Amino acid sequence: MLHQILGSLLLLSVGGQAAKIQGCKPFPSSMDEFSGNFQQPQPPTVRTEFGTSFIQHKWNTNLSHVTAGYIENSAERKFVRVSEAYDGNLASSAFEYSNVTAEGQVNNVLTTYEANSTTPSVWTGYVISNFPIFEKDILVTSSAVFSGLVKRPFFDEEVASWSILYLGQIPTTIYTTDCNVVVGYDYFSPGLRTRVVTEFFNIKAN
Repeated sequence: MLHQILGSLLLLSVGGQAAKIQGCKPFPSSMDEFSGNFQQPQPPTVRTEFGTSFIQHKWNTNLSHVTAGYIENSAERKFVRVSEAYDGNLASSAFEYSNVTAEGQVNNVLTTYEANSTTPSVWTGYVISNFPIFEKDILVTSSAVFSGLVKRPFFDEEVASWSILYLGQIPTTIYTTDCNVVVGYDYFSPGLRTRVVTEFFNIKAN
């Protein structure tokens, strides 16, 4: 049951110790923006089959929305599933990235249990998702620009930040480890002047 799955997810401590993904070469000094031997690095390919706990904050002048849960990303299946909890509600979104409109809207099946409800509501339609699919070449095909090495919550080491225009119009920053594992992303939606920050932790990447 959805509410049982999400209930177990929330037992994970968001405030746990910072994580470090082992077995990767450290970033070279040429990626230090103020190093004398700095060179703009080429954007890497990223890991595409992973599951991760997440916390996301979305806000503008009219709302402040925080949600937490678990994301499954599979570029091979062109599928993203997001199980989340917010404001006492439990929800699961299945995004079929094999079914996308010319405007970039993706088919979504959203199942929601409202607070204290045992009966789900199910909605199906096309949306611009808060949860993009991470294809292997997302940074390459988007002509990503290196934006520096930065610290992110839940990680001991610095991670690389990469700036792109998602769907050709949404300013987005994607963060990767030295193993090219995505550890989060931020974006700004100009139309509604909305900011979204998404942090990953407890990542399991293939």
